[in-house]
Amino acid sequence: MKHGLKLAGMIAAIALHLPAHADEKLDMLKKANTDGCMSVIQIDKDAPKDPKLAKPYCTCVYETHFNNFTKPELDSMFLGTPAPLNMDKNVQIRLQAAIKECRKKIGA
Repeated sequence: MKHGLKLAGMIAAIALHLPAHADEKLDMLKKANTDGCMSVIQIDKDAPKDPKLAKPYCTCVYETHFNNFTKPELDSMFLGTPAPLNMDKNVQIRLQAAIKECRKKIGA
């Protein structure tokens, strides 16, 4: 998952600099991360190995993950406000929880 996270981080950085409303940016960020996840699915140790499960898994992970961002985290990402204390750690913990939840949900 580390390669997928690095790719997701790069995509996120690009997406966040595009002119758009915060909701549109969040939607773009979800799509970019889902697409990035699917592009590295074979090397992601946490991902299901059945190719038919790639899209449902990636969509679930990033929908779940980004829907759990707090307002201060979103403001930090989109408005450049100071990041909340331990934001990176908390985001990673929630991402791992989303992965676990989605693996169960899709039966992987």
